[in-house]
Amino acid sequence: MNKSELRNESTSNVDSEVTARLTKVSGIDYKRGATTYVEKLDAHARYHLYTKPFYNLANKIDRWSGDGLDEDSYRHFCDFANIAYDLALPANSRILDVGCGSGWLCEYFARFGYLMTGIDISDQMISLGKERLSRVPYGVDEARPLNCRLLVCDIETETLAETFDAIICYDSLHHFENEDAVLKNICSMLTYGGQLFIVEGEKPPVGSASERELQSAMRSYETLEAPFGREYLIELLRANGFAVTGDYTSVMGLIDRENFRDGSIHLVETPVFHYLLCKKVSRNGAAINIRDSRDPGRLQANIVLESRWPEQIPADSEMEIILAIENIGDTLWLVSQTPLTGRIRLGSKLFNLEREVVEEIHGVPRIQHAVAPGEKIALRVQRRAPHTRGRYTLKLDLLDQNICWFEQIGSEPLLLNFEAT
Repeated sequence: MNKSELRNESTSNVDSEVTARLTKVSGIDYKRGATTYVEKLDAHARYHLYTKPFYNLANKIDRWSGDGLDEDSYRHFCDFANIAYDLALPANSRILDVGCGSGWLCEYFARFGYLMTGIDISDQMISLGKERLSRVPYGVDEARPLNCRLLVCDIETETLAETFDAIICYDSLHHFENEDAVLKNICSMLTYGGQLFIVEGEKPPVGSASERELQSAMRSYETLEAPFGREYLIELLRANGFAVTGDYTSVMGLIDRENFRDGSIHLVETPVFHYLLCKKVSRNGAAINIRDSRDPGRLQANIVLESRWPEQIPADSEMEIILAIENIGDTLWLVSQTPLTGRIRLGSKLFNLEREVVEEIHGVPRIQHAVAPGEKIALRVQRRAPHTRGRYTLKLDLLDQNICWFEQIGSEPLLLNFEAT
């Protein structure tokens, strides 16, 4: 499916059962509605924009029954931590928040020391966000203030003249009428290999209470509330130069032990949110068909030792190895926290003088990000020298879990010879 076909499908006026998005209520100027949204809120809701995701539970809306934190705010707290952990960005990374509203996600990430930029079409929202941030009493640390700027920008029609290491669309993509233009502009502001994290609700079934609720919100607030079907959203990302490297569901909170059986969590309800970690794999933003490590093409790595390697190492002492690893094949390397099939992991084998395997370790340290062709990563590897003196060879290679070692298909491993003394 090409971009024009995707766009036509998403904006057609046919029955919502066959459209890629929930059908919008007609006759509404949604762009104007987005800029005047704040004016339609009551005092409690408007104040919530300063404190979100925190709020006084005494003002809980009727939708949420019972005491304590409501499900929506609960999700926000869990989502923010999950996104920050999964992006695994180094300090001082540049992050863009698209559809930032009053800057609550920006504030959260800026507290970790990231260089945050938030954009929104509403100057009222941006003004609220700036006031909110001006009242934060503490900086990142004792010497450095929060680094966060908020800008008015219509992402459907314009971009910023800079690039970012990561971009987040948190519950915002469904507000835009031209989602294809938004993703095209997002792609242009990401470096090659940069990450995009999208959180979006699932398009509800036709005639459901959720559909009626979204349609009511569109009429009341004149903001577009049109979530996507999963397959359409993934195809749209691919059409704009992205590969999905993480397709997640979120299991929030504490799990009853009775629901944890035979090493598996048994869920009662099906999650209705998309959590998609994506990677820019097209240098010009065009659609690209790229194989990933679940169905690999040419798996090739250039593994280079970046640290000094001594010929003699005291027995039973720590060995530290700094590696630079470049993907010189044609396949996107997927990664995961667990050894799923088709995920790339570092592997090491320690051989003695008789070529016997003394030790074999997989997946330590974990590769934190998917690696596109042409990308390089750095790994700090720690191993312990054998306690028995003698000559050894440490072989470092990558393995495609449950598929093959890279060496088996012609990639060169790194061999480090040493004597344990």
